[in-house]
Order: sequence, then C-alpha cells, then structure tokens
Amino acid sequence: MLAATTPSSAPVSTPAARMGWMDMLRGVAVLLVVVMHAADIPMTNGKGVDEWSRLHLYLEPFRMPMLMFLSGMLLPRALGKTLPQYAWGKFAAIVWPAVVWMLLFGFLIYHGGPTDPVYWRTGDYLWFLLALCACYGTAMLLKPVASRPVVMSLLCTGLFVAMILLRYHSEISQSLVNRTLYYGAFFFLGAACARLVVKWVNAPVSIVVGLGAVAVVLANLGLDDRSFRLGTPFSALTAILGIAVLLWIAPRVPRGNFTQILEWAGRNSIVIYVTHFPLVILIHRLMRHLDADPALYVSMCTVFGMALTLLMVRLRPWTAWLYVFPHHQRVAARLHNRAALGGSQQTQH
Repeated sequence: MLAATTPSSAPVSTPAARMGWMDMLRGVAVLLVVVMHAADIPMTNGKGVDEWSRLHLYLEPFRMPMLMFLSGMLLPRALGKTLPQYAWGKFAAIVWPAVVWMLLFGFLIYHGGPTDPVYWRTGDYLWFLLALCACYGTAMLLKPVASRPVVMSLLCTGLFVAMILLRYHSEISQSLVNRTLYYGAFFFLGAACARLVVKWVNAPVSIVVGLGAVAVVLANLGLDDRSFRLGTPFSALTAILGIAVLLWIAPRVPRGNFTQILEWAGRNSIVIYVTHFPLVILIHRLMRHLDADPALYVSMCTVFGMALTLLMVRLRPWTAWLYVFPHHQRVAARLHNRAALGGSQQTQH
C-alpha cells in the first residue's frame, strides 16, 4: 500500500533519498515522452492540437537530456564492478530489450520491417536505447580510472564537450549518430557530476532561482528557434540549467502517493519506453477511422496510451523476457561469485 503524503524525513544526501528522487525524475521524464508521442503522432494526420505541441517544444530541451543525465549518474557505481559483471548487466537489461523491441516493432508495426536498413540506421523510436548501448560500450574504456573519481570526472566532462561540439560542427546525416552524440553527451555529463550532486542540492535558493529564470528564457526562445532546443551548445546550455534546477528541487518534493507512483514509473522506465510507442500507434490508427476532432483525438491517444502503457508495467512479472534477458540472475550470480573468489585470492597474496 502506498503511504500517505508526508514530507521526506531523510536527508537529501543519503543514498536512499537520492535513489528515490532520481527515480521520481526519471519517471516524470519518461511519462512526458509518452504524452509527447501521444500528441505528436496525431499531428501527422492533421489532428494535432497546436498549443499542446508548443508545450512539448518548450519541454524538449530538458526531457531526453534528463533521462541520459540520470543514467550517467549511475555509471561510476556500475564501473566499480568487474568488466564481465558490467558487460553482462548492460547486455541483459539494455541491449536485450533494444534488440527484442526492434524486432517486434519492425515485424508488427513498422511498414518496412526489420529488413529495411533505414530502420536500423535510425533506430526509429528506440534510438534512445541504442544510444544508451553506445554510451555504456564507450564507458568501458573508462574502467581503468573508475577508482579515481577526479580523473573520471575530468574525462567524462571532456567527452561531454567533445560530443556536443562534434554534433554541432559536423555534417553527419545519420540521425542515430547525431542523437547519440548530442544526448549521449549528457550521459557522460551525468557521470562527471555524480559526486557533485550531493553538494549541489544544498545550493542557495537565490542561485537556483537565477538559473531557473535563465532556463525559462532560453526555453521560450526555443519555441521558435530550434538551436535552443536541440543539437547545439545553446540547447545544451538550456538543458544544463534546467537539469540543475530540477536536481535541486526534486529532493525537496514531499513524498506521498503521487511521488511514489512517479518513482515506480522511474524504476520501470525501460518498460514504459519500449511499450508506449507501439500502443500509441495502434490507438492512433483506430482513432483515425473515427474522424474525431483534434482535441478528442489527442486526448484519447494520451489517456489510453498512458493507461495501456502502465498496464504493461503491471504485467511485467509475467512478461519479464521482453525487458531483461531470461534467467539473467543465474549468470550474474556466477559472475559475482567469480569476482568474490578472485578478490579473496588477491587478498591472500
């Protein structure tokens, strides 16, 4: 049973508190992705609501960068494992669902099917998971410095800057590469800032208000100027300011029924991400034949898309193979025992 609404009593610097508000932010971001696609897909048939779409343009600089940033914040801890443990964990929980849903969506929904090279070059709606795969793969190169936090942070900051500049100055026509460079940069920024967030959440209110005001202005400029929303150093600055403000606010949000639902969504973000788009597509195809007015069209796509997506999360215990490699715990346990045995042998020597 969900607890009644009460202010969080745990200090924001404790691991349990950090994980809770990180899950909450992840939940907010991934649910906004569902709402965004439910609004954007009807636009393809001229059934969209312009005001609703403009709201999503306003949120665009922050939504996916926040998801990437939060994933990157967990990288230093992940790299503390042995390389086989790290590689297996990412394969079982990220590569596996990416491949499974690329095949399912390709065969059942996508018109060209998985045999279409364009489908794999763009990643379609699953580009985020494919970009995460690339980020975690690249991050293995940082394993030798994982135990040196300062060096790790400097290298990750360098990767962030390099990826943003490469995306901005290059003439790459491949959308998956462009997205990986831009959004993946925030993954490494999250890793660079992982140890600084605890200090940042105690920053003075005046600083946060100032940053928030600038973020609001830049996001407003982004409504008519794409360079403030995506793919440029200007949009990266917008995203950084917005993320900083949200990181400060999130630990201060009182925990209750609603925040626990958001945390639950954040813990199941992979399920929500991979299932929502096919479901919204199917609802969209049904609504197309009903000739509904735009407001009703978008509302139905949003409400039923969200409801069915959350239903898929509730069904996760019976459909786990869709989101994580079957019996992955067995392999993980063997790798853990092997790592423990190797560590004890080194101690003896």
